Amino acid sequence: MATEEKYVCSLPDSVLKKAMSELNEDPNTRLLEIKNLRQRLEKYPGLNGRTDPKFLLRFLRARKFDQELSFKLLLNYYTTRRDDQEVFSDLRPFCVRHVFESGYTTPLGVRDKQGAAIILEKPGKWDYGRFSELDLIKADCITIHKVIEDEITQVNGITLVIDYKGFTLSHLAHTSPSFARRLCRLWQDVFPARLRAVHIVNEPATYGNIFALFKPFLKQKLLDRIFFHGPRHEELLDHIDEQNLPEAYGGKMTDVSDTTWCDVILQYDKQFEEDAKFGLLDMTVSSALDADSESLGGVAQSSLVGTFKKLSVD
Repeated sequence: MATEEKYVCSLPDSVLKKAMSELNEDPNTRLLEIKNLRQRLEKYPGLNGRTDPKFLLRFLRARKFDQELSFKLLLNYYTTRRDDQEVFSDLRPFCVRHVFESGYTTPLGVRDKQGAAIILEKPGKWDYGRFSELDLIKADCITIHKVIEDEITQVNGITLVIDYKGFTLSHLAHTSPSFARRLCRLWQDVFPARLRAVHIVNEPATYGNIFALFKPFLKQKLLDRIFFHGPRHEELLDHIDEQNLPEAYGGKMTDVSDTTWCDVILQYDKQFEEDAKFGLLDMTVSSALDADSESLGGVAQSSLVGTFKKLSVD
């Protein structure tokens, strides 16, 4: 477990006031809240998790400083990373460099009118002949992990702008319900992030079929935050100031290169490797154990130890 560390809040006064009014954050009791959450994690069997203040604050803010809900989110986070090895095994930027080079996901480095960090996603950039749905999810997980390190984003949240230009029936044929389910669960029940809005632009005529894959897995709270704009990019100006909206969508911001985020995120490969030292152990006893065994000696003990798999987490 991480040792207790000092924490210095980096929030400007305006954002701190928002955190206090909307997230129940109290500067006078913040450290106590962190300590309480840390102590609960330290007592959880098989968990070797990060307990530094900056990490734990993500979860407290994501659940408005409700200890029970924050703890549940943390357990969801670690449990998912243990159980879904297809996505979370060796989760590092270099492993999905090809996705980042394609321009599939790009944090724009600017905010909408509510202060939420904007991430631009382009599903039409998915080269399904070169990389899988799992690679897309991995790239999303890495991106979100990095974006929510920023404390202002923890308070103000994230806005997605999803541009479906170039998305074809072939893309749809390669999109599975499993992909939709995984992605929706990560956003709603695993990521310590506040998804404030989703703006869909340039959706094709077949978008009803695409949305039908996701809708069964979306909670009403998130459904109410999805906006469909089609080719009417000017509608985005109701939500995003023109200087923070790329020219391709009617704003005055210089369009961001598809490889911009790739150049940035690859620099943090070592950080993700270090974070992988934390994890939740698989406490399941191997079915190969003899149910009639009266001890854990010899072969039986070896079988038990072999079931304690340490998962890499961030």
